[in-house]
Amino acid sequence: MSLDLPLIVPAIRLDTCADAAAEIQTALDRAAQPWLAGFILFGGEASQVREMTAGLRRAAGRPIFIASDMERGAGQQVEGLRRLPPYGLVGLAGTPEEAAALGAATAADARSVGIDVLFAPSVDVRSVMDNPILGNRSFGYDPHRVALLGAAVCDGILHAGALPVAKHFPGHGATSTDSHDGVPVVRADRSELEQRDLVPFAHLLAGVVPGLMTAHVAFPALDDTGTIATFSEPIVAHARALAGEHADDLLIFTDALLMTGALQDGGEAEAAARALRAGCDVCLYPTDPEAVAAHLADAPADLRASMETSAQRVRTFSDGAAWLAEHVEPLGEGVGDHAAYEIAQRAVRMTVRHQDSGAPDAVIVIDDDGIEDRGQGLRARADKAAVPYAYVRPAADGALPEDLMAAWALPEPAVDDHVVLVAMASARAWKHSASMSAPGQAVVEALAAWLRARGASHATVWLTPCPPAAGGIHLPGTGPHLEAALSDLFFPWADEADLPAGSDEEA
Repeated sequence: MSLDLPLIVPAIRLDTCADAAAEIQTALDRAAQPWLAGFILFGGEASQVREMTAGLRRAAGRPIFIASDMERGAGQQVEGLRRLPPYGLVGLAGTPEEAAALGAATAADARSVGIDVLFAPSVDVRSVMDNPILGNRSFGYDPHRVALLGAAVCDGILHAGALPVAKHFPGHGATSTDSHDGVPVVRADRSELEQRDLVPFAHLLAGVVPGLMTAHVAFPALDDTGTIATFSEPIVAHARALAGEHADDLLIFTDALLMTGALQDGGEAEAAARALRAGCDVCLYPTDPEAVAAHLADAPADLRASMETSAQRVRTFSDGAAWLAEHVEPLGEGVGDHAAYEIAQRAVRMTVRHQDSGAPDAVIVIDDDGIEDRGQGLRARADKAAVPYAYVRPAADGALPEDLMAAWALPEPAVDDHVVLVAMASARAWKHSASMSAPGQAVVEALAAWLRARGASHATVWLTPCPPAAGGIHLPGTGPHLEAALSDLFFPWADEADLPAGSDEEA
């Protein structure tokens, strides 16, 4: 017996696979399976993704959706598309109108390559500073501002013809454990959760968001069994209650079923069954979707009835995504660039003191994540200003070379030179840190000591999820627009040609 209900969303990993052609062929084979609801995409180049998504829809022969995590713009996943400011920067310095423009820009870029569902925005309220996975993915600490900006992003996504999915219900912001690695528990009482974590979800579920993703997090105040939200019938029921008259239309996704937080009792197949029994509709990212489908095909009658209801929600959701793609005109190129640049400029003006803003004698970028274009905006402006520039990627094992200057091609500072260190990091599951990884922090410290030993002064600009204990200038984000705003500060004589495309006017 095979599963004939579209309930499973496997991944397409063009970012980590050894053979892209084989990965795409596997996806094409799965597209025709009746259990497939859609795909979640990671990685790929724009033209490759555009061709692939068209092929997947042809192979399916019915409406399916293709989703992706795109909290920092479509370039977060697809090479050749734009990277936009993270939500942390938007929360610090953005307006609702600018947040809507960023949502629209992300959706427009995503649609250009055939992606029609965005797993965004994250509306988790950031209440624990050392949260190792949320970081700049949150709009911040004020539940009402998170709600306002999250709703604006959803409006922008819908306006541009894609479907948003808010996450991670009922909130991943009060955790100090990463659900990729364990089972976080939020021990706040119900009143605190309702006044903090649930505020944004209540606002969005009132009608602006068609999809929701659960958290692999336990909330004893909402379910005293200690069951994670993904497997908790009362927590999932609470999400539908918040949706009110839209409850039957709300599509509820699990977070990725490969995560440790979902696998504490049995494997992926059992996790999928538990999630569906709790009231979730879609099983997201099992590593073996065929095994999950085989397990669900033998579901008992009561679960089968619930699965059929979920399958109808999936069909309605997929039809809605297809309708938007057909009826909403694509937005013009450059939409959102002006908003992104204004947010970055405003954040810099709010954060950097006048005495920190002098032109440096050299710039050294320390990139914790090895993202290809990080630092390139600063490099271009530094080169124009004839200011020495260096890029450093910390070794994964934390090892420091004996000769920093030779190993990292560092400029030799003169006595009394002022050097700016720009430390860049995003939240990543593997770091086990709320800011930079331990190797990244070690590199910053080594460079600071190296400069002091040569009689040079330095300032550190931390473009990281959390401000460091060591002090310095902190901005919660990375990206080309923020680099342009910092370049304006450090090299104000550079001309407008150095700004991100479209930043001088809203398209």
